[in-house]
Amino acid sequence: MDTDLFLKVDKKAILYNLINLKQLVFEVTDACNLRCKYCGYAELYEGYDLREDKYLPIEKAKLIIDYLADIWRTHLSKSLVQPVVFGFYGGEPLMNMKFIKEVINYLDTIKEVGKQFFFSMTTNAMLLNKYMDYIAEKKIQLLISLDGDEQGQSYRVDASGKNSFDRVIRNVKKLQEQYPDYFRKYVNFNSVLHNRNSVESTYHFIKNNFSKETRISPLNNSGIRLDKIEEFRNTYQNVEESIKKSLNCEVLEAELFIKEPKTGTLLSFIHNYSENVYDNYNDLFIDKSKLQSCPTGTCPPFYKKMFVTVNGKILQCEKINHEFALGQVYDDRVELYLEKAAKQHNDYVFRYQKQCAVCSINKQCIQCVFQIDDIHKPDTKCFGFRNAEAHKRYIKNNIDYLRKHPKLYGRLMREARISD
Repeated sequence: MDTDLFLKVDKKAILYNLINLKQLVFEVTDACNLRCKYCGYAELYEGYDLREDKYLPIEKAKLIIDYLADIWRTHLSKSLVQPVVFGFYGGEPLMNMKFIKEVINYLDTIKEVGKQFFFSMTTNAMLLNKYMDYIAEKKIQLLISLDGDEQGQSYRVDASGKNSFDRVIRNVKKLQEQYPDYFRKYVNFNSVLHNRNSVESTYHFIKNNFSKETRISPLNNSGIRLDKIEEFRNTYQNVEESIKKSLNCEVLEAELFIKEPKTGTLLSFIHNYSENVYDNYNDLFIDKSKLQSCPTGTCPPFYKKMFVTVNGKILQCEKINHEFALGQVYDDRVELYLEKAAKQHNDYVFRYQKQCAVCSINKQCIQCVFQIDDIHKPDTKCFGFRNAEAHKRYIKNNIDYLRKHPKLYGRLMREARISD
């Protein structure tokens, strides 16, 4: 493949992403009332600012909101109203509820920007009982961290080492009882898989207790401290392997549907190779194979979201090492370095262009280069690289899996949806 087909990001493209920003996430606080062993900001990991129990000042939030609102007004399309989700992240965001209320109140004063505002929050639910009335009133999309039953939750402990299970379950049950409609529409769960739970036990616990299907996530394998690798390995559990250990593997796979790794991979395979997928009407008239694409699956800055840390650093995602900040919210101003953002993105992404040029999945890559631990090394290898032989195996495995489950294709077409 000719590397000239690879597209570089420029300042204009990043400005376009800001104009059409889909999500702004605030790290409301770096304080937390739990001490989860596997937390991305805990002892197993590195690459983040020191946790100092800070709270993001409302003044900084207003500055970045005003900065974006000015951009939105300048490029306002009166015929189009776009949704923007404001996310509240931590630490534990409910420890700075005053900030959340002030942001929502301030957004009520932002007019004529062509946007409709929505809200989301990731929470451990320890303080949910104190603020559930407000959360339900504002229809905040809630993602509750719960690892299943008491044993599964046993890594989520408070400062004294006490399991949070009883308190979290009590609060979530109360929310479900008092606001059943809100709970059904706006509450979801995320569960971390580790060596004290399983996919089967966690999935069924949450479904049986809350009539919800949790998203089960393995431990993050990026940014692990070198002295904690062995501890990480002992704590880690693979999703697919956990499913295989279940009492009735095939029944569980059917229940999980696209949350089951092989079915999720099959969905991606069909999406990318059916040649019958169109994002919009324009795709009907364009030969995508002739378009420039970006090497790697790294999102261009602010294509999906903007993340503001408790220290005012501006990043394109909460999963990226804080050293890759693209700007700063100071006490009196916002400085966002669009040219620097473009250069940083291109410098790191194009290190892999030679690998991308001969990679069999360069058009379907999902590998973010900022999740590669040795990214600073000039000869770094992409985790997602697939040669022709490996790609043949990938195609064969998906076809074989579809032959083994012939009804799955119809179900995927009827029920599954891929989104950004």
